[in-house]
Amino acid sequence: MTPLHMTPPSGAANTIAAATRHVLPNGIVALILRNPSSPTVSVRGEVRVGAVHEPAAQSGLAVFTGAALIRGASRRTFQQIVAETEERGCSVNAGGGLHSSGFGGKALAEDLPLILEILADMFIQPSFPVQEIEKLRGQFLMSLRENEQETRTQASRAARTMLYSSEHPYSRLSSGTVETVQSITRDDLADFHQHYHPSVSTIAIVGDVDPAAVIAELERVFGSWEPAREPPVLTLPDNQPIHGVQRRDITMAGKIQSDLIWCVHGLKRDNPDYYTAMVGNLILGRLGIGGRLGENVRENQGMAYYVYSGLEADLGAGPWAAIAGVNPANVERAIAAILHEVEQFKQDGPTAEELSDAQSFLTGSLVLGLETNDGIASTLLAIERYDLGLDYITRYPAIINAITREQVTEVARTYLSTENYVLAIAGPEE
Repeated sequence: MTPLHMTPPSGAANTIAAATRHVLPNGIVALILRNPSSPTVSVRGEVRVGAVHEPAAQSGLAVFTGAALIRGASRRTFQQIVAETEERGCSVNAGGGLHSSGFGGKALAEDLPLILEILADMFIQPSFPVQEIEKLRGQFLMSLRENEQETRTQASRAARTMLYSSEHPYSRLSSGTVETVQSITRDDLADFHQHYHPSVSTIAIVGDVDPAAVIAELERVFGSWEPAREPPVLTLPDNQPIHGVQRRDITMAGKIQSDLIWCVHGLKRDNPDYYTAMVGNLILGRLGIGGRLGENVRENQGMAYYVYSGLEADLGAGPWAAIAGVNPANVERAIAAILHEVEQFKQDGPTAEELSDAQSFLTGSLVLGLETNDGIASTLLAIERYDLGLDYITRYPAIINAITREQVTEVARTYLSTENYVLAIAGPEE
């Protein structure tokens, strides 16, 4: 039976819409939502500076910098941060990513001032102590060396280098490589941190708190942040068309599985086709056991250990991809099966039942995401990041449920291709 469309309860939608939005004098946007039913509070923050702003020769710099923030600040060492938060049963964290670097924390509502003070100290005045930086570097290098032995990582790197020009930050993984991370210095981290700027920063706070009191605390701990530089400007190169099949086979000794990635250029988050493409991707390779790809390539034909599709849409058009792990003997047949499903989806589009199931899943998962303080804080950050408006939750079900089969089919035909695509395969010799 096809499930009924789920819509967010009016309480959840109205609650999000009632969040307090306050801009500090230095440009930080604060989004505060009181949730009196919870004794705890969640903090999520981000500055829109990430791997897209780092030089190619220093790939991994943004992730390294973000992870290093907690390793020591002007008023507290790493050990003091850990001891002070554990004593109160609190937690803080920080990290870097592709488009932004973030921080967060959880605590009882009464401990929010302490958490904000620690986070501000970490984020605004990190000390980047050499000893802690070298420990962190060692952890990163160990992880990178392990990842470099994974067939999926190698296929992903190869696919990105074929899909994007070398000048495009999407052409590389934000984690960097062993070589680039080894070469990053403590001064490089401190210099990259200078790109952090309050005018491209957002803080979301959700819990049993008084918005006016929270604003006063934010003014106290973040209000003195005076950046040394202007915020970085992001200009992404245009995607170059794919002509024919761009294929790369990577041989890795000692492996028993091959991983393959088929991909084309997707679309930006602000593209009018975004929501339709999101529904189409869900049907193609995410819903249930993996959408059509999972049902036909894995379950019916037994051509893959796993298979799914992914759509990366942000400030730039990321890949629209199908990813699979297969028996090396079945690589060519698995590729043919994936191409067949993509072509069939382009030709026929979704069934009425597939579309209804996808719409129900998307509207229902939105409800689940608003069940925790952390989920609400994350939603508030996304609303601000993409300029969606605080009434977004109210409008979202209508946006999704208005999508038609014809629209999904047209988007699939526009973006998906079985003639012009990138294909990367990493595994043992056949």
